[in-house]
Amino acid sequence: MAKKIAIAIHKGGVGKTTSAKNIAAALAQAGKRTLLVDLDEQANATKGLGVDPRSVPLTLNDLFQRTDVQATSAVLETVVDGLHLIAGHPDLSQTETGMALQRTDPSAPDPILAVRGLLAELDDRYDFVILDTPPTLNYMTINALAAADELVIPAAASAYSEEGIARTIQAYERAVSSYNPSLRLRGILVTRFKRTNAASAVQSGIGEAYSDLVIPQLIVESTAVDEAEQLNLPVVLYDPENHAAQGYKRVAEILINGK
Repeated sequence: MAKKIAIAIHKGGVGKTTSAKNIAAALAQAGKRTLLVDLDEQANATKGLGVDPRSVPLTLNDLFQRTDVQATSAVLETVVDGLHLIAGHPDLSQTETGMALQRTDPSAPDPILAVRGLLAELDDRYDFVILDTPPTLNYMTINALAAADELVIPAAASAYSEEGIARTIQAYERAVSSYNPSLRLRGILVTRFKRTNAASAVQSGIGEAYSDLVIPQLIVESTAVDEAEQLNLPVVLYDPENHAAQGYKRVAEILINGK
């Protein structure tokens, strides 16, 4: 049975998709059968693995819209051995609107359980499923929280991150109290860390506020990450010895070993 991990925070610009992509790639490099599911209408995780969401025959949005399509039909291979992808698509924004309308109809299936249902047929095929989410607490993110076993909150060592963490933890607590009582908060991953006083102050603030929740591995800001993004590659594949790549590999080890 696959361990399903949602990567989510109610804030943009924190390295969320970069983290989802690189954690997934690092898990695959560690020999784990891994699936990355892109729930973001921007489809940056999809593009970041060299896949054009408009050129593939089936995306996540098709799985939402078509009952005649099995989830296995939308699974794509990627540039990383052992890492598969279900692509995001811009039309997820329309599906999001449809979910909001569907939730008002008491006779319709609850749309927040859609991803959980889609992943059920893939459960035995993978060791890990990584769910990349939009930078907001919308229905796609709620779907990820409903489907996941664990939640990782990526938070940049920059201003206003603590507010995004707090809102995401509130969403996590709602999920546990209502639609996914087995969901576990795996931890907060501090990303985009720079060796500056400002970044250190933010890191210290996060550590003081959430001391027991911080994953013991910083992701250091690196130009290699930007270079890898330009080439649509994970940094763990582009420059495996880079500090950020090593950080993501360590996070993968933590998720595998539970330490």
